[in-house]
Amino acid sequence: MSHHARIWLAIAAAFLGGLYLLSSILFPFVLGMVIAYMLDPLCDRLQARGVPRTAATVLIVGGFLLIVAVALAVAVPLLWSQAVDLIERAPQLHQRAKELIAPLWADLTPYLSESVRTRIEQAAAAYAGTAAGWIGSAVQALFSGSLAAFDLLSTALITPLVAFYLIRDWDTLVAEIDRRIPRPAVGIARARAREIDATLAAWMRGVATVAAILAGFYIVSLSAIGLSYSVLIGLFAGLVSFIPFVGAIVGGLLALISALFTFDAPLMWLVTLGIFFVGQVVESNILTPRLVGRNVELHEVWVIFALMAGGLLFGFTGVLLAIPVTASLGVLVRATDDYYLASRLYDPQDAQGGGSAGDG
Repeated sequence: MSHHARIWLAIAAAFLGGLYLLSSILFPFVLGMVIAYMLDPLCDRLQARGVPRTAATVLIVGGFLLIVAVALAVAVPLLWSQAVDLIERAPQLHQRAKELIAPLWADLTPYLSESVRTRIEQAAAAYAGTAAGWIGSAVQALFSGSLAAFDLLSTALITPLVAFYLIRDWDTLVAEIDRRIPRPAVGIARARAREIDATLAAWMRGVATVAAILAGFYIVSLSAIGLSYSVLIGLFAGLVSFIPFVGAIVGGLLALISALFTFDAPLMWLVTLGIFFVGQVVESNILTPRLVGRNVELHEVWVIFALMAGGLLFGFTGVLLAIPVTASLGVLVRATDDYYLASRLYDPQDAQGGGSAGDG
């Protein structure tokens, strides 16, 4: 390995190590970077029409914050009321669950041995206790303690500032980074950066639009049939739809559970599942192809793996970083693959004969 390669590997290792050590405070900064990346093209358009960069940044960030504030003012009271209602009705829901399961368990019991019945009952009790513990811990971590309040406050204050300064100075930062690229590699680095930007922009903006459309569809449809907690379920299903199939599957299961407690007619249970089936079909065949595009080249399996790996290593900050990192690595891997296919390592005769990476 060359001296230059060792230097770049050491820099990369130090950078990744620093990210890991500082992961607990990175979230508002990463979120601000994501917002800046998505809003920068709007600022460029205003600047192209003669608006000063700083004024354009103020207009865009101010408009974005206004939209977020209005959305929160509308959504939070409704979400809060449904969450409070869910907590208050927990004993009734527990009793309803017992009423639904008891006849099925009575029909199944004669076909089970005593040991099997005991194991199932013990497992059900254990899993119920574990789920209750998880829910209690999550609620306590989210809504109690000064640390949680500090995290929320820091995110609300720091994220807009980070987004503002990054949007205002975006072109300058990009130019400074470009100026420091080693000159022998500047052409390749610029080409790869353009590919990464195209892939990432198509994925992030497209998926954000798809998630908003699906959330609206699920909320309106579930509310129209009178499903309890329709806003909570629909909003959750729409927001997690950026994970392939997870929004429809998990949202459908939650909606079905709510439907079992809300409706007595099995037809309404099927209607509830049908809403999520329609949402998944429309998302897969219409929304994603048109709004995200088939040329993004981020395979669903890699998206799921990246999100899980990022969440494991860095928490929710890792989830935000997962797709940019995956998109960047995907471009680099494809470029490396092209280089490999044109090299002597792949086919010595073809490489000697002048084969190119674009062949095949």
